[in-house]
Amino acid sequence: MVNEVDGQWETPQMMTVGELPRAAPDRDFRPSFIQRLEISRTGPPSADGSPPDSSWITISGFVASGARSIAITTSLDEFVADVADDGFILAVLRSPWRQKPSVIVVMGDDRRIPCAHPSLA
Repeated sequence: MVNEVDGQWETPQMMTVGELPRAAPDRDFRPSFIQRLEISRTGPPSADGSPPDSSWITISGFVASGARSIAITTSLDEFVADVADDGFILAVLRSPWRQKPSVIVVMGDDRRIPCAHPSLA
């Protein structure tokens, strides 16, 4: 995850204000929801100081019981993240600065359920 800035490769400074949970939440909720959803973006500013055209985006949280993976898509990238035993997911992909990604929860029985979290609307 590097960006080219003035002919030099730079690593972005990823910041998060969230805390890693000590324990996973109860996963008995609807599959279209991601609990404790955290979305973070980073990218170098444009030459005029405005936000970058594209950025790195990280998405993390906990998905419902029975979920196998999540599929995340932007106009620049796509990523499939496996679900950990406790339901935790983490994805890193490229995205236009202001674009909200499409997130699909893939259940163990292959159902594909769009995520309806307000942060993604």
